[in-house]
Amino acid sequence: MYNRGLFHDWVPKPVQLLLILIFAVVIFPANGIYSGNISDMVGSLGSLSEDIQMANNATTIGMMVVFPLLLRTKQYFRTKELVIGSLMMVSLLSIIAGNTDNAYILVFCSFLIGFFKMFGMIEVMLPIMFILSPGGDRGRFYALFYPFSIILGQLSGFFTTRLAYETNWQNAYVYMAMLLSGTALLAIIFMHNLRGSKKVPLYQFDWLGMVLLSICLLSVNYVLVYAKQQDWFSSLNIQAALAIFLTTLVGFIYLQSKLKRPYISLDVFYKKNVYNSLLMIFLMGMFMASSSIQSAFTTNVLHYDSPTNASLNLMMVPGIILGGLVSFIWFKKKWWLKSLALLGFGAYQSYAIYMYFLISPVIEIESLILPTILRGFAMCLLFVTIGFYNADKLQMAQMLSASAIMVAVRTFLGPAFFGAALSWAQYKLQLQHMTNLAGQMDSINPVGPEIYGSIQMQAVLLASKELFGYIIMAGWAVLLYVSFHRFRPIHRRRMILFLKRWRYRESIEDYRVGGEVSAGAL
Repeated sequence: MYNRGLFHDWVPKPVQLLLILIFAVVIFPANGIYSGNISDMVGSLGSLSEDIQMANNATTIGMMVVFPLLLRTKQYFRTKELVIGSLMMVSLLSIIAGNTDNAYILVFCSFLIGFFKMFGMIEVMLPIMFILSPGGDRGRFYALFYPFSIILGQLSGFFTTRLAYETNWQNAYVYMAMLLSGTALLAIIFMHNLRGSKKVPLYQFDWLGMVLLSICLLSVNYVLVYAKQQDWFSSLNIQAALAIFLTTLVGFIYLQSKLKRPYISLDVFYKKNVYNSLLMIFLMGMFMASSSIQSAFTTNVLHYDSPTNASLNLMMVPGIILGGLVSFIWFKKKWWLKSLALLGFGAYQSYAIYMYFLISPVIEIESLILPTILRGFAMCLLFVTIGFYNADKLQMAQMLSASAIMVAVRTFLGPAFFGAALSWAQYKLQLQHMTNLAGQMDSINPVGPEIYGSIQMQAVLLASKELFGYIIMAGWAVLLYVSFHRFRPIHRRRMILFLKRWRYRESIEDYRVGGEVSAGAL
């Protein structure tokens, strides 16, 4: 007897909905590193901020590498076993991560948290998908699910930051472990123990490919995170990590090309929508990484503490809600997908322009609310739009491969690459501006040491403004690329009819491209 639901038949429907919501609220925000606690962790552990950042990225890598395994494990294990095992493993690893002072253990625990988290997360996502979109409309599902998941992340960051500020950062892991264990107890009580389908053995799965890809991504993670701290390629450690990355990447590609059942289907890279969506989401990482410039500005110039910065980041929530609403209406009206992508990148560009003119030594926190809302609006729109475009007309196996790569590029490779570039550029620009501003200072001049702090602040202001200027220039190039990119091949017959109608100034309403959103995208 098979049962594709999650709970026993005796559980009332309203209670089932409540349990699904509880599972989602608990497991979605679970993480190896809570970004609002990074400064507290660095100060408490006496470690480098790069150690914590590498562990943060390792969680995403763990989530990415497990994607191709999810369908196989769902056919082998019971849903109850997957959910309870996922919750308990993440709970145990959270306790370890919150009590270790070893950077390597922290990175390894964060990787495993992302890995095991996905087993429970996908089991919760599937019923949410059918609840939000009973007819299987992906546009409707993305427009509702992405805002929900992003808002959960923002709220989690706010509460963990407040908790660390008022008590200590370890309590975030303790409380999360308690919530995960409590949720596992609910799963034991209310979830049925039946299979969803016939048991299929885990044979011919490419375990070696999973290991190679994990090593490959962790190696490039080391390069991107520690590059500035170790002076890029002058460091033997960076050189070794780069060599490991290239070796494992070549080995992984060769292995996948020879296997009958590859770990990740390389055929997806021949799909136009896949490689273009990956490029777009990678370029989006430039705008996502620009939040580090704002953080440096608010921390070093405006002297905001971590709870104030967390409260400011919470202002992304109205923008995220608005982005979800706009996406929902857009897909319902079946408007062009390109226009939605341009709206998202345009909102990010507006954020950068706003910050360029806003940066000054004295501003009120209210002035930062609008750009923060714009950032949330842009993030939500692009997550929905590019995610929809990435999965267009893909089979299930291809969709899992494309989704895995999308997660890696969206949450790790893009932000990490541009974050490393912006961090290095900000350091160099600040040093250059400090040298220029302090050119007339020496040990004899008694005024010099007294105004050092002012000079340092001015250097941060100038460097931040200059970086936003470079981002604006690059943003225009991104908008130009999206404007000229055809999300779908042009329907030549309809184009001819359109031109004929336009020539005679007749109504063109009947020749507007209809159908699904993906079919109507230029």
